[in-house]
Amino acid sequence: MASTLFDALGSEYFCVTAVRGLGEADVLVRLGADGSEPPVRCRIDGAYDAFDPDGWAVRLHCPPGTGWVYVFDAFPQTGVVFRRPVLRRLSAGTEAVSVWKLLDSTTRVAHVRDGEVLALFDSWRFEPASGPEPHRLNHALERVGFFVDDDEADDEFSDPAAALEAVEREFGLGVDPRAVAGPLPSVIVPVRAD
Repeated sequence: MASTLFDALGSEYFCVTAVRGLGEADVLVRLGADGSEPPVRCRIDGAYDAFDPDGWAVRLHCPPGTGWVYVFDAFPQTGVVFRRPVLRRLSAGTEAVSVWKLLDSTTRVAHVRDGEVLALFDSWRFEPASGPEPHRLNHALERVGFFVDDDEADDEFSDPAAALEAVEREFGLGVDPRAVAGPLPSVIVPVRAD
């Protein structure tokens, strides 16, 4: 399997949301950053030096010319950018796709458009994605090896790597792993109950 996001994030916990058609400033506003100070720049392994691990810290990557902004959870076990209120704000008037690996055998994927979760997949359940429009996500997941019979299953299959590959192929995503590992604008997402 080939996934530039997996190459960047690895097999440990991760949470990433890609938002189509917005710029860094738009995403910062939607995340609730007040803009009074420029964002801190953190490396992928440097968030603990800049933020309280109990805070909802994220890192942003805006590769020019791609049409996507990537929002990485600085403390992925929290799953900040996978939470519905955050996905609603990020996808207003556009679409977003999010992948969260929270446990060794649990990977979740969401496809969201204009604040509505169209499809939600949880690998722990061993079932296709559900939601009002799951077909696109299910097709993408099936192409990379999800939903095969047990006798056809590949022993080397990795849920998180395959989920990232599926969304990369289906939505035209891709990153430079070195850029993602390097210093990126990072902010705290205010905790909001909306």
